[in-house]
Amino acid sequence: MATISRDFFPAGWDVTMMDASVSSEQEQIDLVSDADAMIVFGAKPKEAVLRAAKNVRLYQLGSAGYDGVDMQLTGELGLPVATASGTNAEGVAEQFIALTLALYRHLTWVDVSVREGGWIPERARGMETFEIMGKTVGIVGAGYIGSTVMRLLSGFNCNILYHDVLAKPELEEKYGAKFVSLDELLSESDIVTVHVPLLESTHHFISTRELALMKESAILINTSRGPTVDQAALVETLKARNIWGAGIDVFETEPAEANNPLFELDNIVVSGHVAGPTRESFPRRAEFAFANIKRVLEGEEAINIVTAT
Repeated sequence: MATISRDFFPAGWDVTMMDASVSSEQEQIDLVSDADAMIVFGAKPKEAVLRAAKNVRLYQLGSAGYDGVDMQLTGELGLPVATASGTNAEGVAEQFIALTLALYRHLTWVDVSVREGGWIPERARGMETFEIMGKTVGIVGAGYIGSTVMRLLSGFNCNILYHDVLAKPELEEKYGAKFVSLDELLSESDIVTVHVPLLESTHHFISTRELALMKESAILINTSRGPTVDQAALVETLKARNIWGAGIDVFETEPAEANNPLFELDNIVVSGHVAGPTRESFPRRAEFAFANIKRVLEGEEAINIVTAT
């Protein structure tokens, strides 16, 4: 993102870029102490750095999630935090489709079998291979990403349920989606996909009870944040075959350790928190970040401001 960001530097602005992974804490303090705004992507500034940002009028993230930000501290400092929500929606929504198809079509297992000369593994001969068409898909969280998932699904001729803190009639009209409770969504869906931020209210909000509501033939896809789903409960559910499978891009601890019990299962497809970053999303992130800062510096209200919950 750093190289691409240069294309969006506003004329006349003094923009300094720093790789927080190699710079010292003092170098970061020196940089932010005289800054009007800061853009943070893939880094977690320490308390001393944030306290030095006395003139910063916007802490702009390059990501949609903000669980890595010390919101209590930024609130105490009166430092507004904004996300880049929406800029990664296409990539995450497409990753949902990719993980679903990888499970339904046994792609990772077929790949290994063909490379090793085994051709078609027994599991992929058809009776345990499925199509998205005609399935009921439950979308948990109907924000930028959830609504993009709805758009992509409109080409698959499937039924769409969704759950969010509020009903969204415009999405219901546009995509034929139906607003339901979380319990109804879990019990009625063939495919459940999670697209919520990590908050206190969403930490392990899908656990043993919620997984037990799902059909034995259902699959769970998580491309949001690892701790939204109780990993221990998911492992036990998959082991017992109480749901058919899962596609997981995010983990409770990242990077995921090699001995993660999920990796021992044969009904799960995994990726390593790669849903959001795409070549196409980086320009969107940079363009949005600078435009949002420009709003603030011109006396307007920033978009995507978040607060502690």
